[in-house]
Amino acid sequence: MPNDPLSEILRHFQSTHFRDLAGTRVSVKVPLSERLINEFVATAIRPGGPVREVALRPLDGDAFSVRVAPRASLLPSVTLRLEIIGQPELPASPVLVLQMATMGGLFGMATAALPIANMLPRGVRLESDRILVDLRAIAAERGLSEMLGYVKRLRVNTVEGRVVLRVDLAVE
Repeated sequence: MPNDPLSEILRHFQSTHFRDLAGTRVSVKVPLSERLINEFVATAIRPGGPVREVALRPLDGDAFSVRVAPRASLLPSVTLRLEIIGQPELPASPVLVLQMATMGGLFGMATAALPIANMLPRGVRLESDRILVDLRAIAAERGLSEMLGYVKRLRVNTVEGRVVLRVDLAVE
């Protein structure tokens, strides 16, 4: 709605960098469902790119099961287990670090057979057996760079079927 009062207020706050809310601090715990996470992941898949589908399943203990279906029908889907081994340190290092917990030495052969690094969306890169998720690059891709500046601390954890975000926000 173009004349929605709440939208107008939010646009005003954003245009002034929330200066009218200076001193605000908020700590929040946000449990995100598997369905919601997969909807977000689906938006990161490039149309016409090498990946047809990605299904992410949060597991207990800060881990994920990830099934990647290549667009090429001759290539099989690959299921990986990823574990969170590094949390973002904002603002200096806004990178979530995941490590392959499956496939062991076979991962090198799999990456040779499947161009896994080419399947990753912008802001996500592969380094050896680790996947680095650069939150700054992802925020920039979606026009949310300024909003990331209000995040002072972020922790990403998982329980069966949910990703749990713990976020500290501040307007200074």
